[in-house]
Amino acid sequence: MHGSSNLASHALMLFGERQLLLAQEADWRMIHGELIPYELRTGVGQPRENLPPVFELVRRYVADQKFIAVSESPEDLDVLNAGIVLEPGEFIELRTLHDDLTAFLDGDQDAGTGRAGFNRNDQHTFREFIREVGPEVSILLLKAGHRPFILECHRDRVEEAAALFLADALWTRGLPDDGATSAARGFPFHIDLADSVARTMFQSGEFRRFVETRLMELGVEQGIADLDPRRTRG
Repeated sequence: MHGSSNLASHALMLFGERQLLLAQEADWRMIHGELIPYELRTGVGQPRENLPPVFELVRRYVADQKFIAVSESPEDLDVLNAGIVLEPGEFIELRTLHDDLTAFLDGDQDAGTGRAGFNRNDQHTFREFIREVGPEVSILLLKAGHRPFILECHRDRVEEAAALFLADALWTRGLPDDGATSAARGFPFHIDLADSVARTMFQSGEFRRFVETRLMELGVEQGIADLDPRRTRG
């Protein structure tokens, strides 16, 4: 029960961060992590209640088009080999979100993962969402420095998203005079900056309360996980 509570709490934070980011005026939005992390895909044990708000949030990102979700490269042999071949500044398209979510829903024998534990109705709902949104999101592998990262973006914005990632990642420390990228950390500066600002402004636990309060202000009081009433008292 304790583990389930922690999972719901983490899912709420992941959902809240993405919801708040979408509520801000911006030309582009950068997310640290997958567009739909594993915790949000599962529905946290209550897919009928929790998946619809997740799906609607993703639909809004896809409709906006100008988003970038950055995560670490998985320990997949094919992906790792592709990362070795890539030169700094290059990228390749690996698959679509349709492929990714289908592997989650049906299981992936090669990756050693089983089927998602949904009932028939929830499986149907998830599959309809995959059919609608999955092809609209491209998943790239790209390098700004020595280490490759996974990037999710709209399929019609691949070139723009990759260029923005590379420019922001290389700007972290700037390029040396010889044009080599070895001095760059290879990760977007503005994601690191946002993390640094949040750590400076909020002590441990305060950021979570801030997210929960803002979600309530936005009218997001149900779905994903129930807010603890002891932390939302006036």
